[in-house]
Amino acid sequence: MEVPKKLVNSVSGCADDALAGLVACNPGLQLLQGHRVALRADLVAIRGRVALLSGGGSGHEPAHAGYIGKGMLTGVVSILAAIRANYTGDRLNFGLALERARAEGADVRMVVVGDDSAFATLKKAGRRGLCGTVLIHKVAGALAEAGASLDEIVEKVSAAAKGLGTLGLSLSPCSVPGSKPTFQLADDEMELGLAIQEWVRARPPPAAPAQLLSALADLLLEKMGGSSGVLYGLFLTAAARPLLRSTDLPAWADAMDAGIEAMQRYGGAAPGDRTMG
Repeated sequence: MEVPKKLVNSVSGCADDALAGLVACNPGLQLLQGHRVALRADLVAIRGRVALLSGGGSGHEPAHAGYIGKGMLTGVVSILAAIRANYTGDRLNFGLALERARAEGADVRMVVVGDDSAFATLKKAGRRGLCGTVLIHKVAGALAEAGASLDEIVEKVSAAAKGLGTLGLSLSPCSVPGSKPTFQLADDEMELGLAIQEWVRARPPPAAPAQLLSALADLLLEKMGGSSGVLYGLFLTAAARPLLRSTDLPAWADAMDAGIEAMQRYGGAAPGDRTMG
């Protein structure tokens, strides 16, 4: 495999360039000099409120930096975090940073987000963190902006994180600057259960959207288990039926209606109920 072309000045400096560009385009942000850390520019105005930090392992910068702002994150870091995606090495390193911060007198908590529905290894670190982390950013950010206490924020976002589920699907691999693609996919393959660094399986793509929804339903039933797996599997299985006849826009609308109607019929829930989320 060849190394894909990238519009970067240099591989070693591309993360710093990206952060500098982000701050230059957003006057509400600032950089912590000497570190790959982005922060809100109005820190003085929000003094006394809970600060929300999120981030990933070194090498993923400027991940999460676009979620800094009023009602969202206070800052994005690669060492200490309040909101973490669930990867074993990251959890250990962030946990060490948290303990060091506590030793210096800071009242710090860590919320680990594990929303991956395709790769649950309960005897290890558990589910991995994917895009559900962004929803936790918003829930925690809104609470912090309203002046909620640290205990209240941790309690509510922890409860919200338990109800999250994400199923990744990829048609092509990615590559970091200066490196080859992280894996190979044939033209007739896709990957179900793709996360940031790992995946569940590669398989030929279904010939039609209806078959794809059915395949996703089977995977959710297999990997999620419990009532959540059945709920999402029921929705996708019912939604697949209208797409057997057509794949135009009205058919997709019918598919959504069919999925919701099935959950109402078998689950006894109405739109807006928490069990419909």
